[in-house]
Amino acid sequence: MARGGFKVNKSALTAEFNKIRDFAELEAKSFTNDIADDAIRFSINFVDTGAYITSFSFSTGSGRPRGVTSRRKQRNQPAGQKAAEGRDLLAGDIAELNFETLQNLKLRNGSPHAEVVEENLQKKVFKRLGIKYGWYN
Repeated sequence: MARGGFKVNKSALTAEFNKIRDFAELEAKSFTNDIADDAIRFSINFVDTGAYITSFSFSTGSGRPRGVTSRRKQRNQPAGQKAAEGRDLLAGDIAELNFETLQNLKLRNGSPHAEVVEENLQKKVFKRLGIKYGWYN
């Protein structure tokens, strides 16, 4: 009985793995952008000074999150303008990510009043994100 076999072309196999890696990176970026869009969308209806909506950040470690205080800021800021500013900041965070080596990614809000917005004002932005993306039980 003859034994069959074939030789794998290493460069063709490498090219296929690169395609898979590139596809996975595009999907990860798309997913991260969806989360950023929703964080802004869930926050836009209660913009006052813009401090909360511009304090979202993506982080890969234990560094300090972006945090803007509302103290001494003018109230009744244009929600659309502050939302665009917040989304631009998140886009900058995403652009700096290396999805090939990424081990951990967190969406954070470093505004000093983030807990008040989340709990006391019943805005629950992170809870809503968690429900939508399956992080919250």
